[in-house]
Amino acid sequence: MDMETISKMKRGPMVASKSRTLECKLRIGKYRKTGKLVYANGRIEFHFGYWPSLNEEIKSMESHKYHGYEEPNPRRIWSVADSQRNHFQIAFMREENPYAHFEQPIVEVDTKRSLYKHQLEMLNFVMTVRHCIFACEMGTGKSLVFIEAAEQLKAKLNLKDDDIWYVGPKAGVKAVGREINKWKATFKPTMMTYEGMKKCVKLWKPGTPAPRIICFDESSKLKGPVTQQSMAALHLANAVREEHGYNSIVLLMSGTPAPKTPVDWWHQCEVAAPGFIKEGTIGKFRARLCIVEMRENNITGGSYPQHIAWLDDSRRCKKCGQFREAPNHAPINAGEEIYHSFEKSKDEVSYLYERMHGLVLVRFKKDCLDLPEKQYEIIRIKPTPEIVRAAQLIRARATRAITALTLTREISDGFQYIEIPSGKETCPNCHGRKEILIKIPVEDVDIMAPQNVGEFIEKTVTCDNCGGAGEITIYKRDTEAVGSPKDKFFIDDLDQHEDVGRYIVWGGFTGTLDRLVGMAHQNGWATLRVDGKGYVGSSATGEKLNDDELLDAMDRSHPKHKELLDKYPKLCFVGHPQAGGMALTLTASPTELFYSNCFNGEARMQAEDRGHRPGMDVNRGLTIKDLIMLPTDKLVLDNLKQKKRLQNLTMGQLSDAFTTS
Repeated sequence: MDMETISKMKRGPMVASKSRTLECKLRIGKYRKTGKLVYANGRIEFHFGYWPSLNEEIKSMESHKYHGYEEPNPRRIWSVADSQRNHFQIAFMREENPYAHFEQPIVEVDTKRSLYKHQLEMLNFVMTVRHCIFACEMGTGKSLVFIEAAEQLKAKLNLKDDDIWYVGPKAGVKAVGREINKWKATFKPTMMTYEGMKKCVKLWKPGTPAPRIICFDESSKLKGPVTQQSMAALHLANAVREEHGYNSIVLLMSGTPAPKTPVDWWHQCEVAAPGFIKEGTIGKFRARLCIVEMRENNITGGSYPQHIAWLDDSRRCKKCGQFREAPNHAPINAGEEIYHSFEKSKDEVSYLYERMHGLVLVRFKKDCLDLPEKQYEIIRIKPTPEIVRAAQLIRARATRAITALTLTREISDGFQYIEIPSGKETCPNCHGRKEILIKIPVEDVDIMAPQNVGEFIEKTVTCDNCGGAGEITIYKRDTEAVGSPKDKFFIDDLDQHEDVGRYIVWGGFTGTLDRLVGMAHQNGWATLRVDGKGYVGSSATGEKLNDDELLDAMDRSHPKHKELLDKYPKLCFVGHPQAGGMALTLTASPTELFYSNCFNGEARMQAEDRGHRPGMDVNRGLTIKDLIMLPTDKLVLDNLKQKKRLQNLTMGQLSDAFTTS
């Protein structure tokens, strides 16, 4: 489903249905000039004569085009797409101040629910601005604010349940559904995953009204502008704005809005308010936030953009991204190719927080909830000589760095993936016939027959896929346990939590989760496993348990917590951060152990906060432990720290991501 397909589903937002001409005056910097805008064929043409400053502004807009080279009638004008984003930017140049809506005083609203002070601030913000982003940490109660806002607008406008949509990840749909029942909401919204939303937009029937209220939960899922679900979300949000204007709600919520790079903000801002961010493409947005160098591709030819450094510190040079003391700026190297004078840069990454003011509301738990700070511990495990030799052998034999990294991480977790035969199947190449028909160019057979160049002869040969057997062996992936010194720490830590009866452990591989579940069962603990296949609850003897009941048992604030503690005296949550890191409440355990990590920054940040939220034991607090045995363990953790640091800068936090001991 490409953009053209999406655009055909429903008429594009704010696209003029008839050609029209608008006489107006535009302002660029200190200068104003009178001209006209022509709206025709889904484009906006600028007729202002020669004006270089305007040309530069147009180049930052969406889908700009110069018509000076068209044959047979070159018109020497610029045009842009007739879209909501460009309407916003043109309104700014016409001095209509489209930002005024986002700069208006926040109006206080009444609510019958008992909300925290920061939740009231969030409610007032969304009811005033209507189209906005909640970049509020996990555990700050964003879901309840959405429920309250939807109830208030529903009562005010006499809406139906069908007018309210919730879109989120699979885990979020389940968790928010539980929240709606818990808080006895007066509506039942249309709830769907992002995949379901994409299909819904694809099958949209012309004339079907858009929803009045839509919430995109865990909106970091929309960070990629070219993905189908991101384009579908933008189209849906634009339809809401076209039909209802600001008399609607388009709310994006995420505790990790920029989990990989600061560029992740761009498309989320587009969904919430197209044009609020000036840059018309994510490439231009990236070029403002970092230093990019064009490098030659020696293999395929041409050139490609290479990221050099983020502009996250004003002490960096805006040419090379290095600090003043780098050799590039040393006078002694004045005759060298690398030398250039130091030019101070602007901290664009931190300034992004200011640029998004009015559209994005940022709240951190430490500023609005009386919860103890998360405590971080690095547990260094000494590897055995066998593991050291295995890691060295992997590095020596691996032909690719990513292969060596993956295999070493597996060794660190005490297993290796292996492929084992699991049966036979008919060869898909010859379909069991053992031979295939191929075409051979005539010139390869008879080089003395130039008149037949380009012709082919058919020949039957033995199938090269099955070797003439007619069937091939199929394999399945299995794990071979090799053991790890990390195991002893995990088992000992389980023993130390028997008085609590609850424990959380995360692993970076499916094979890791298999081993963790096995060790927990051997030590008498029931488990709730969450991976890409879903939720699986099992007792120490392997008996299947109700996963919803186990989720309630991991929630310390649940009304049945004490009852479930007696029923399940020892329960260990075993999860992969990408599957179980979102939407769940796991406040019953005072410890989260990261047996190993994956490279997904969003998954790590979300997983940490499953146990750090209202309802936790404030006396015990929450301790987050990382097991570091091989250099690859530290490499992954350092990568996650850098992603967290960059996100914090864009959210106005200048402190580092982790406080480790």
